[in-house]
Order: sequence, then structure tokens, then C-alpha cells
Amino acid sequence: MVLRPVQALALHDAGTEGGLFGAIGVGEGKTLITLLLLVVLGAVRGLLLLPAGLIEKTQRERAILSRHWRIPNTLRIFSYDMLGRVQAADELERFRPEAIICDEVHRLKNRRAAVTRRVARYMHDNPYTKFCGLSGTIMDKSLKDFAHILRWVLKLQAPIPVTNEETEEWAEALDESVDPMARRRAGALLELCSAEEKAEHPWIAARHGFRRRLIETPGVVATIGAGEHVDCSIYVREIRHKVAEVTERNFAKLRTEWATPDDWQLMTAVDVWRHAQELALGLFYVWDPRPPTEWREARKAWNRFVRDVISRGRTYDSELQVANACDAGRLDATALEAWRRLRPTYTPAVKAVWCDDSALKACAEWAKTPGLIWTEHGFFAEALSKMTGIPYFGAGGFDSQGRYIEDAPKGSAIASIDANREGKNLQKLWSRNLLVCPPTSAAWWEQTIARTHRPGQEADEVTVDVLIGCRENYDACLKAIAGAQAIQEMTGKVQKLMIADVTLSSEGEIDRLMTPRWQR
Repeated sequence: MVLRPVQALALHDAGTEGGLFGAIGVGEGKTLITLLLLVVLGAVRGLLLLPAGLIEKTQRERAILSRHWRIPNTLRIFSYDMLGRVQAADELERFRPEAIICDEVHRLKNRRAAVTRRVARYMHDNPYTKFCGLSGTIMDKSLKDFAHILRWVLKLQAPIPVTNEETEEWAEALDESVDPMARRRAGALLELCSAEEKAEHPWIAARHGFRRRLIETPGVVATIGAGEHVDCSIYVREIRHKVAEVTERNFAKLRTEWATPDDWQLMTAVDVWRHAQELALGLFYVWDPRPPTEWREARKAWNRFVRDVISRGRTYDSELQVANACDAGRLDATALEAWRRLRPTYTPAVKAVWCDDSALKACAEWAKTPGLIWTEHGFFAEALSKMTGIPYFGAGGFDSQGRYIEDAPKGSAIASIDANREGKNLQKLWSRNLLVCPPTSAAWWEQTIARTHRPGQEADEVTVDVLIGCRENYDACLKAIAGAQAIQEMTGKVQKLMIADVTLSSEGEIDRLMTPRWQR
């Protein structure tokens, strides 16, 4: 066996720079890189962090690769999930790794998460620890997703500011999801641009300049042309299913009253968005037993108060901020005090309720031709599995019979996006995909499509059908496409949504098709 060019380059840079920031695409052999990094780093005790769902796969590959490569037996494999638990609070201090190696390192993007805080604390207390992070989706929505990881890898040689405050300023100039009124001018970032790039819009030019600064930094290895070497095309298209009239009326109630079908009051637009996508699948969640009237009224009054405060200005943007302002005496605390007094008197138990089976029938019809159905709603997946007999691969990538998704029988299958979008090799099994309740995250789309659009795919085309049952489903696709463009411009990594043939209706056509029956 021989190393692929990107594997050799990654190991070379890790050895010469003492760390690796690998924005390396799917199918490029990241597993072998992670298993050999201890050798080139000159470290003995190493910790390899993985998503829990990839541990079995990595152990399988480690056993096979050990026949051909000198893989150190001092490399300990641990999951992000375990490191984030209470009982593992001191795990890093006890093991004291000389090198921390992270596959799917985007799992550490949230600096508030327990697992990220523990890694950050260890790197702060042990600054000479060598760090390597690899991921095919290093960025989701912001430069801030990976700035701290770059600092762990390259220390003061990282191609980003050394302070979080200045990094925030860069993000406000470069990111896609920035309020246009708050966006900073590119300013000195344009000094990173070539003369040709400066002729473009300053925002886009600054992204291109940052991308070159990033990928030309020693210790950073990026597969710029990822996706182009896969010998098949990608076709993304919408599949509209018509919801029942009861669901249309539920949508009207949700959007006008911010309430679920059982009259449960919602607090934020994000909640409305989430519940709309659930209603499009024909289900909603209720609390059983119903809460006491006094408890419910106190909760509703507090939610209404929070919503009114947030809508009146830009000072507060979360429930916690409003509660803190009440405690500080800046806002009336009457509603908060009533809610705090009654909240402990009832503990809700959530169950899902069906009101429409049109989405289930649409998925069952689609699955008559072998394909992979991706969903993030376990209740929906289990109901579809029961209706059709199609296996559902949930937590850890296993179905109810204990079969691993990579060993799935021929035919259609249902897969949890959360459990299976990373690290799985599914190109030998399927080339057709159906996204139920499409995510807004460009990174999630990239990871999900990459399970079947990767080296070894024998079909001429990988299709990704998207189930559209509400306007929110359609808007999620547009947000993901805009996010993919930003990621490609900032990191240079070709996004699968950018090389795909995408067929979506126009916004006007979607509005017309989604008009309720009684309003036509």
C-alpha cells in the first residue's frame, strides 16, 4: 500500500509544523492519516477523538490497516460524547495526552459545549500539546466555527487573529449569516486580495483573500478540488407532497397565532420554524398529561412577555437575557416570578400525535425503488419503518436487529441524519437519496450527500430528492445553498451543492402551490 498525495502532504505538514488543520474531503483517507499522525508528531501518548457512531468503523479499519502500516498501539480512541459527560470531566488531565487528534473536528465548533470547554482548558493549561483536527466540513456558518481550532493547531502561527474580539470583527465582514445593517466593511482584509479579486464586490473579494491566506499557511492542508474526482454527477430536485386540509389549517394557526394544534403557545420564530417542518410531516407533539391550567397560564404569560420584549427592540434576543433583565430590575418581573413559582409543580411528558399521513405515503411510494431515506425525526422514521417494513438505522448506525448500516441488506433503508451523516461508506449500497425535512445547515447537506457521492460510487448520477411540504422546507434549501457558497468562497473546498444540478421551483411558484385550499 502507498499513501495518497493528500495523505502524504498531511503527514508531512503535521511533522514539520507540529500540528495539522486538515480540511480534507470525503474519501481521501482521513482514517489512515489519524492513525499515523503519532508517528510523524514524535509523540507517544495520543488521544483520537471521534463521534461515537464512527468508533466501530474506525476499529474495523484499524485492524485491517495494521497489517500494512506501523500504527502505534499507544493511540487511545475516545468519543466526543463520552468526553462531554460529567464522569469524564477530568479524563484529559488523567490521561495527559502529548497529542490530541480529532476526526470530524467540527464537533468542537461550539465553544460553550462541555466537550469543547474541556479540550480548550487542557490546551490552555498544556500549550505545548500537539493538536491535529480533520474534517470534510470544517465550517458550517461562520469563521468562528474553526478559528479557535486553528489556534490550537498552529498557536501564534495561525492565519487568524489571536484574540476572539478581532476574530468577531473578521466574521462580521466575511460570514454569510450577518445582518446587512451590521456587516463590517472589508477594510484591511482587502490587502489579502489580488488585483483581479479587488475588482469584485468587496465582501466576495475579502473571502477570496482569506481563503488564500488560510490554505497557503504551512500546517493547513485542504482538498480544494474535493468532489471533482468522483466519477458521477449530483442531481438535487424537489418532490412536493400535498398535505391534508387539516395540516393546512394547522399551518394557519401556527403562523398567525404562534400556536400548535393543541393551542400550545410558542415563544420565538425559531420555534415556529421547527414546528412548521414537523407539521409538514403530519405530526406534532403534545404534553401528556395536560398541564394544570394555572401552570399553563403562567407559562403563556411569561412567553408572551418575552416575545413582546424581544420584538420591541434589539437590546434582548433570548429568554435568558430577558430573565436577567427582570432580575436586575430593568424590566417588570411579575410574569417571571409567577412562572418560577409554578414551574416546579408540573413535569411534562412529551408524545407525538399524527394528524396527516401524506408525507408517510409519499416516502413509501418513493421507496418502491431502492434508495436511502434521511430523516432527523425518530418518531417519523419508526412509523415509516412500521408501515413499509423498511429497516431504520438509528443511534450508532444500527437497526432494530443490530445490523450496521454499512451491512444493510439490498433495497431501501431509512437513516437518521444525526447518526449516519458522518464517516459512513454507503456508495456501494445506494445512489438515490431522499431528504425528509431538509436542514438549513450547508455542512449537514455536504456530509449527507457525501455518504453516497464519494469514490467507489458506480452509478452515473447520485440523486438527492428533497421532500417539500411547506414553505419552510423550501427556505431551508435556499439557506443551505447560500451557506455552501460562502463556505466554498472562504475555505476553497468545493461544496457538493455547488457542483450539483439543482432543480427548485421559483419562490412565486412555491407560494402559489402552498396556498391553502380555502384561499384559492
